[in-house]
Amino acid sequence: MAEFLIDVSTHNTASVKGVEKAGFLPVAQIAYLVIFNRFRYLLRRSGWDATSLSPDGQVTTRVIRDEAGWDAIRHDWDTLYAASPTASTPLDFAWLRSWWQVYKSALRAGELRIVTVWRAQQLIGAIPLYIHRGRGGLLGVRYLEFISTGEAEFEETCPDYLNILYLPSEEVICVDAVWQEIGRMDWDRLEFLDLPENTPLLRMQSLPHDAQRFSRGACLVADLTGGFEAYLDRLSSNSRQHVRRLMREGKRAGVQFEVINVDQLAGAFDDLVRLHQERWTADGKPGVFGAPRFVEFHHGLTSQWLPTGRVILARLSLASEPVVVLYGFVTGQTFDFYQSGMRLEVASPLRSPGNLAHLLLMKALIDNGVTAYDFLRGSASYKERLATRANPLTEIRISRPTVRMAVHICVRFAACIIRKGLHFVRRSTP
Repeated sequence: MAEFLIDVSTHNTASVKGVEKAGFLPVAQIAYLVIFNRFRYLLRRSGWDATSLSPDGQVTTRVIRDEAGWDAIRHDWDTLYAASPTASTPLDFAWLRSWWQVYKSALRAGELRIVTVWRAQQLIGAIPLYIHRGRGGLLGVRYLEFISTGEAEFEETCPDYLNILYLPSEEVICVDAVWQEIGRMDWDRLEFLDLPENTPLLRMQSLPHDAQRFSRGACLVADLTGGFEAYLDRLSSNSRQHVRRLMREGKRAGVQFEVINVDQLAGAFDDLVRLHQERWTADGKPGVFGAPRFVEFHHGLTSQWLPTGRVILARLSLASEPVVVLYGFVTGQTFDFYQSGMRLEVASPLRSPGNLAHLLLMKALIDNGVTAYDFLRGSASYKERLATRANPLTEIRISRPTVRMAVHICVRFAACIIRKGLHFVRRSTP
């Protein structure tokens, strides 16, 4: 069967040499090609791309295009995720599936393109992708992106460390298979955001020649290996003094700090949203929790993950009033700080309640085996002060010379010319 599928996948429908050798009549040749093309079409519709069978019939790739097929491999995905050295929070099945459920209605013609690589019946590699269309109707650019990217800016989830999942011994074959499948898909522009700089997707042997690579900044990380005192020793002298001063201030002020349990979840999540929105709206900005889909996504995720310890909500209170709520995820021995809500008061006895909350959460997480506190992407003075290292992120872009892409470039160029012209007119008008 495997050999037959290889023949089907590599067969050139314009050639009937095999049929001619067998002495088939022209009518039989036509019938043969009709049946052959129909069989290959059914194979592709089923999600099994037989073109990816290896000569020994052991390794296959399958592109999943529907939710039922995706749900059917959840156990395989979870097993692969647990073993993959690239596992990160936004590559977890629950994160991906929740995002797709919440955001798919906001996408233009969104279609799953989840590439999976199998050795016999074992899932050895996977990358969660989808295609959606940009503005312009039928002439809109078809984008290929990671699931959980590509939303509107006001409601984007901004995941970091997107990547390919693979078993440690299967890296090369998985990366090669994924790029081959991507090459066969119908898209105009590929945008892979916020991958770690060392992603195997950038292996030069596999990377398409027209791929462009761009820096996406870095995630700042506090190394907690060896405990809290060892962490302090890694800081600069000034930062270490700052930390000790904050800890003394918190003790004098009688702050209460707690890691939220299941019974406290509803109230703590409400505090997170309220404090975050109050601070941002005071500055005339909408705040991410002002987007209903963003709230729905994270509310669902906290409900699923907090009981298992994958989600952490921590609250710092002063005189029983919440001052700071921190929100993040635990993956392996790493905590990813994702979002916060904070109340700033001029008369507060705490000069830096946010920093104090981070430090107290670090101490609590160390006791549970966490060895890295990742502040994720974005520059901020508090991150730079508390971090001890940085993990650079990168982006991969590829644009194909298609009609849709040409129209897109022409429209953008024309819009740029018009904007510059209007700017010139306004400046010239007395």
